[in-house]
Amino acid sequence: MTTFNEHVYAVTVTYGNRFHLLKQVIDAALAEGVAKVIVVDNNSAPESRDKLKAYEKELGNNKIKVLYLDDNYGSAGGFKRGLEAAYNDSECEYIWLLDDDNVPQKDSLKVLENFWKGIKRKDKNEKVSLLSYRKDRVAYKKAIMSNKSDFVLGRKNSFLGFHIIDLPKKVVKIIKRKIGVKTFLENQSISSGKVSVAPYGGMFFHRNLINTIGYPNEELYLYADDHEWSFRITQQGGNIILCLDSEIEDVDLSWHLQKKESVSLQNYLNNNQRFRIYFTIRNRVFFEQKNLITSKKIYLINKRIYLFMIFFFALFSNKLSQLSLIKKAVKEGEKGDFSKNKVEEMLNEYTGY
Repeated sequence: MTTFNEHVYAVTVTYGNRFHLLKQVIDAALAEGVAKVIVVDNNSAPESRDKLKAYEKELGNNKIKVLYLDDNYGSAGGFKRGLEAAYNDSECEYIWLLDDDNVPQKDSLKVLENFWKGIKRKDKNEKVSLLSYRKDRVAYKKAIMSNKSDFVLGRKNSFLGFHIIDLPKKVVKIIKRKIGVKTFLENQSISSGKVSVAPYGGMFFHRNLINTIGYPNEELYLYADDHEWSFRITQQGGNIILCLDSEIEDVDLSWHLQKKESVSLQNYLNNNQRFRIYFTIRNRVFFEQKNLITSKKIYLINKRIYLFMIFFFALFSNKLSQLSLIKKAVKEGEKGDFSKNKVEEMLNEYTGY
């Protein structure tokens, strides 16, 4: 008789020179009991690739499968290829997505297994995803604590997450943070809850979910591609359930969490890795156009106010060249302009993501 874990595959995507992180993820996933780890090597650095090949040989093909790509297809293209490999493997029944710096903590998979078995919904294989908890992704926890599944997305008709209705609350929140007053109180009795979207890292589901929502949109390349893909679950009447007791540790902090600016637009102005800014804004605007606009008038008001604020900050911080990039990303997001030369143009100044 086979066990649950014998049919769970972990899927991860790596790039750059990150084997030192990836190995921790592989080891932890196997320690948690996954049957196999599928690694998508997104044209990583030669040093990292050589180490991965040696480790692949050490573990054997019954524990690991590596897809070596000759180009970097971004998170969307990388996870798409990893998901295809898992889906087409007859031994795989459940898929656990992990970033190459997401280290599963003890019993994190066991928690998912127990929770999954307790779900009574008959179509859970086709319409439910669980989500492991990453402590640096506070917004997801706030969503279930406040019972607002859309909290991570922001309000309808918001522009890059900004809505004029929230402006007074944001000002008060910044003041409270400055004087050391807590703005988020946890409800210790809550251990799980629904969220509208999810990052790739931590998602757990039956392979049949792919029949319902398909694969990530490769044209998005990077950033917000996970939200666009996971939101299809919500749109199809399904559920994404965050499980706080299934913990994953991020051993490398995401770029947008590294600088805790008081206003998000300062992140856009102060980050020197322009490709990150471009893809984040372009893809978010594209997502908003498809899914969040119920009133074009209100959306336009929020857009104009936000762009005015960012112009003000850019002018007085001598960041007008960054402002030009932001406007370009907004325009191409509204058009849905995903031509390949855009990717090449933005990545010419950077070799990874």
